[in-house]
Amino acid sequence: MAAHSGTYPAPVAGLTVSGWTVTPGSPVSGPQPPDRIVRFYVAGRVKPKLLCLVDVRYFLQGNAWVPYYRMDEHMYFTRRGDRWVPLTLMNGVPALVTATPLGFANAAGYYQGFSFAQTTGPITLTGWTVARENAGNLPAP
Repeated sequence: MAAHSGTYPAPVAGLTVSGWTVTPGSPVSGPQPPDRIVRFYVAGRVKPKLLCLVDVRYFLQGNAWVPYYRMDEHMYFTRRGDRWVPLTLMNGVPALVTATPLGFANAAGYYQGFSFAQTTGPITLTGWTVARENAGNLPAP
């Protein structure tokens, strides 16, 4: 996952897998890098659709800043008539994203890495975008 803002294609176009892993990042020296949001997109019927958001924050370890990650695992709902309905459905089943952390969280709830998968089936990741934002200030998609 690149640290620079921009849009990045998946490493292998059209590859469908059971899940992906965000591996620990390299330490960065100098001033603390800004927080970033990574938006992962999967293949949709017409255009790519947002799968999940990952908040990237740098924490000081020794003399360097190390990236840690936290996935936005919130399920988004809309009101239809008198009931709440999940926005992300695949064949009528809510498509939840699950994350399995690599190691333990730090005091702020961030992990050095994690694996993620979709509960309803394999993922065809099309790419991701990286932006300098803070997850707490993001509107719901």
